[in-house]
Amino acid sequence: MTVGAYTASRAGGGAIERWVGTSAANTAQTISTSTTDTICRRLLLVSVQYSAAPTETGVIVTLNSDAGAGYDTALKTFAANTQANFWPLSTDQQMIVTLPGDAIDVLAPAAGGVITSTVVIYTQRL
Repeated sequence: MTVGAYTASRAGGGAIERWVGTSAANTAQTISTSTTDTICRRLLLVSVQYSAAPTETGVIVTLNSDAGAGYDTALKTFAANTQANFWPLSTDQQMIVTLPGDAIDVLAPAAGGVITSTVVIYTQRL
C-alpha cells in the first residue's frame, strides 16, 4: 500500500490538504488524516475508486474522536464500485470539522482477486 499527504498553501490561509492511499491487490485499507497536529480541519471531500468491479461493498467514513472510541461517529457508508465514489462533505447546510487529535478514517474493504482501491481525502486547515 502506498500512502501520502500533500498540503497546498492558499491565499488568505486555510491550506488545502490531500491524504491519499492505494491498496495492494485484494487488501483492505484505511486512510486517515493526521492526529498529531494541533489544528482543526474542515472535511471537504472523500473519493474511493476500485480498479475493477469489487466483490465487497461498504466503504465507511468515520470521525475518529480524540475523546475516545465511545465518541467515534460513522459519517457515511456507501457502496463500492469501479467508478469514483465522490462524497462532497461540506456545503452551506453542513460542515464537518475535526478538532486537534481527531481524525477522519476511510475504510475501503478488500475487493477480491487482483483488484486495488484508491482513497483520497481532502481537508482544509482552519
